[in-house]
This record gives sequence, C-alpha cells and structure tokens, in this order.
Amino acid sequence: MQYPELFERVFVQLKQLGIEYSVTFGARVFPRQIRAIEKELSCRFPPEFREFYLTVGNGVILYWPANPDTDALGPWGVLIIPSLSSLMEINQRWRDIALYSPEKANEYGFPYTKDPALAKQTAARMWQWLPLIEHHNGDAIALDLGAVGCPVVFDQHDWFDGGTGDNGFPLAPNFKAFLWGWGSICFQEPLDCYWPRCFKPTGGVDWYGKFFDQKFCIPNLRQALAETF
Repeated sequence: MQYPELFERVFVQLKQLGIEYSVTFGARVFPRQIRAIEKELSCRFPPEFREFYLTVGNGVILYWPANPDTDALGPWGVLIIPSLSSLMEINQRWRDIALYSPEKANEYGFPYTKDPALAKQTAARMWQWLPLIEHHNGDAIALDLGAVGCPVVFDQHDWFDGGTGDNGFPLAPNFKAFLWGWGSICFQEPLDCYWPRCFKPTGGVDWYGKFFDQKFCIPNLRQALAETF
C-alpha cells in the first residue's frame, strides 16, 4: 500500500462515521527539491520519508474535530507533515533552542538528571535527529537519522529536567510504520493529548489501547500493520 491509499482509507473511515474533516496537500515534489533540502540540512532522507514527499506532495495538513453537538470533549485528529521549506525552518529553530553542542553539554553538565554522563550522550545523539511534528507543549516527533533504519522517536522537551538523562523513546522502526500505525486510528490525538501515556513499555505506541477511541480504528490497516511491521 502506498501513502495516497493510506489517506484514502482514513477518509473513507471518517466519512462512514459522519466526521467532517479538512485536508490540504502540498504541491508536487521533485527529486531535485529533496536533494536541495538534504544539502541544506547536511543529511540524507531515509527512503520511506523521501517516498512520502514524492507520492503525497509538499506536506499535508489534516484535521477533524469531535462533534461539538454530541461530544464536545471527544476525540479529534490532526496530522501536520511540514513542507520541505518548513522542515528546514523547524530544524534550524530546534537546533538553536533545544540542542546542546558538545561544548555546551560539558559546560552545563546536566546536574538535574539522574545520570549526567548518559545525558551528555543523549545530547550528542540528538544532533542526528530531524524534528517533524511539533506539539504545543514543546515536545516533538523526530526521525533519528543516526540510528539504523532511521526510527521515529519522541523528543520530550524537558528530558534534562529531573529525568534519567535519556531521551528519544522509540515510536516506530521507520517513518512509514509510524504513519501506518497512526493512520490506522485516523491520526487521532491521545484522549488527554499527552503522548507518553500511550507508549508501550518496550517501545512503540499502543494505538489500540485506552487512550484512543477504537471506533476510529481501521481493521484492515491494523492487520496490515501487524503483518508488515
């Protein structure tokens, strides 16, 4: 299944549930545009991520709300994959604000973590991350371009404030697996909008747990996810 079919199945599910949604796809992307952004970012996109832009377009904004007449506090969904130019801006802003250079990491020392040495290693790993999706509280979902397979990881904005010294909880083995998982529940936000509560202890997201309304689950996508990833 290709990315466009994933979105079509999500749209069908939402229509069957009587949910109104809005979606905007970016313009067509050509390989030369991706190469230009890779050069600017000094990185190489993994195949699954490159495929998204080439088959879907230059980003996507999808939103659907709960029915305010019957379920004002009910589930809602949002997916924002940035355009290539926005991706570069997010990356630059993130590096300016969220990352510690090796020199700054040594100077700061991460005194409020349980393991300062681990925190320095974490800060070094984060330089290989490519942030994709920003949350309102400062957390982000990113690609770890420095790890095998370029897994999708969760960046907790306050990871160095009282935590273990680690960051980057693994959400999926690659971008396609993450999007398939999230798409299988119509890109629904966790019921309390706090992602860490729906993480599995050993890695990954519990897409079919209590923090997501399962009426939005697309059964055939759930099965395909289990068989493919």
